[in-house]
Amino acid sequence: MSSVNFNTEVRTGLGSCVSPVLVACVLFFGASEPSWSQEKIGGAQAVINNVDGSLATGNQVPVVQGDNVFLNEAVRSGADSRAKLVLNDSTNLTVGPDSTVKLDDFVYSGPKAPGTIALNMTKGTLRFITGDANKRAYTIWTPTAAIGVRGTNLLIQASDTETKVVNDEGTAIVCARKRNEYVTVNELRKRCKGREEEQRNLTDTRKRSCPCTALLVPNQLATVTENGILVGEAPLNAIADPFPESFGFGGFGPIAGVGLVGAAGLIAGIAAAESSHHSSGPPFVPFVSP
Repeated sequence: MSSVNFNTEVRTGLGSCVSPVLVACVLFFGASEPSWSQEKIGGAQAVINNVDGSLATGNQVPVVQGDNVFLNEAVRSGADSRAKLVLNDSTNLTVGPDSTVKLDDFVYSGPKAPGTIALNMTKGTLRFITGDANKRAYTIWTPTAAIGVRGTNLLIQASDTETKVVNDEGTAIVCARKRNEYVTVNELRKRCKGREEEQRNLTDTRKRSCPCTALLVPNQLATVTENGILVGEAPLNAIADPFPESFGFGGFGPIAGVGLVGAAGLIAGIAAAESSHHSSGPPFVPFVSP
């Protein structure tokens, strides 16, 4: 019988062991280390209703409060569902209803250090608050845009044909990109030579040598389609907040109380432990204020 290096800590971090039945099955068949041993890059601070994660292994499992999230995991929220994710560099991702965000790349060496942190948002809404990595490390891809940040709080709404970006705070670089052109904002900006401001409202991309524009002040809205980029002042509620304060989480600071996700997260966590979906190493522990 093969020996097994079995990880008994599950994704939810409740401190319980996986089902004895599963342990017996693994020992009986001599399985190797479980497939959920993947690179942890953050965790779920809060979850409301139905949020799933599709892992690089091909498994699709629920995401509940306190879960780890992993490199190459695609996080999907259902209707009326939301999640707050905090990455290891302190980036905050607030995923709105009916949204999909894949955690494509994460190379983080510490505050201000060079690295690569890339997200691929295929649909829905997202609030993105920059972490403490070097600001040039970040790229957010949508079907029509590549977005770079420079210490930023952004609201993003994406569909297959259009991306809207509202700059709440800081500076953002928004570039039109060709479909399936996964290059960084820095690469796209090389064509601009500092002329992003000249490229606003030029809707015919055939006449533009620069595919990017800069959002420099709060409440600017960039709309990116296959025809180009339009920039203007964002109307009220141009993009619905993915996690409004009405849900009881006090905006974008620490969770003020377990509230809606407390009991649901605990029940879902127990269920996940029994089915031993996936985990790797110590669980993510969200901060809950007294």
